[in-house]
Amino acid sequence: MITFKNPYLLFIPLFWACNTSTKTTAKEIIQQAVAVSGFHSSAHQIDFKFRDYYYSLEREADYYSYSRQRTLNQKTYLDVMTSNDRLKRYVNDSLIVLQDSLQKAYSNSLNSVMYFFQLPKTLQDPAVNPKLLNPITIEGKQYWTLQITFDQEGGGEDYQDEFRYWINKETFQIDYLAYNYLTDGGGTRFRKAQNKRNIEGFWFQDYLNFKPLLPFPALDSLPIYFEQGKLQKVSQIENKNITVSFP
Repeated sequence: MITFKNPYLLFIPLFWACNTSTKTTAKEIIQQAVAVSGFHSSAHQIDFKFRDYYYSLEREADYYSYSRQRTLNQKTYLDVMTSNDRLKRYVNDSLIVLQDSLQKAYSNSLNSVMYFFQLPKTLQDPAVNPKLLNPITIEGKQYWTLQITFDQEGGGEDYQDEFRYWINKETFQIDYLAYNYLTDGGGTRFRKAQNKRNIEGFWFQDYLNFKPLLPFPALDSLPIYFEQGKLQKVSQIENKNITVSFP
């Protein structure tokens, strides 16, 4: 008889237990993580506040819509992009024409927020190349290590970025992540998840955001530097006022 000491594991499909004798793959781990997270739901709408914007995410089986809105100097700015259309900006409900550089910048900004907010769902995007590396222990817990790179086609403007995700072997949640980025001069970040909460079957979390003291260290060295206190905290990533609804 199989028993589960951790309630997260009740979400894991039965075939995982049947495959314990075979080699675990990166895609299988991602699939389990998505099942635990709640983002496997085919249709949902999630609204939340991040920094100065109110965001809205709508997903159906073959469609998504991302939007963000803020009011500044008595003007309301609304950016909307979908799986079918490029980003459009509305000011006080009037569509405005954007220069290509601005359209690209706003798209990248909106995409970045939605990418991290929907983790681990976004690790299943077609342009993602996952690879399972050696497991690791961080702060006394055991983790799968996933290397994530991207195809140029479909990988967005930041397709050359490289990520690490450390997925808890017991809960199948992402407790830590790190990445190298090349935009704006480039850099490296390490994040630790905090403030985990379940809302309508979805798991959400915030992050403490750190940077290394030296530029572009090996991503796999960052958990060691973190435990040694050799990373500098630069910000706190907080998603507030989260609501979930279903069509």
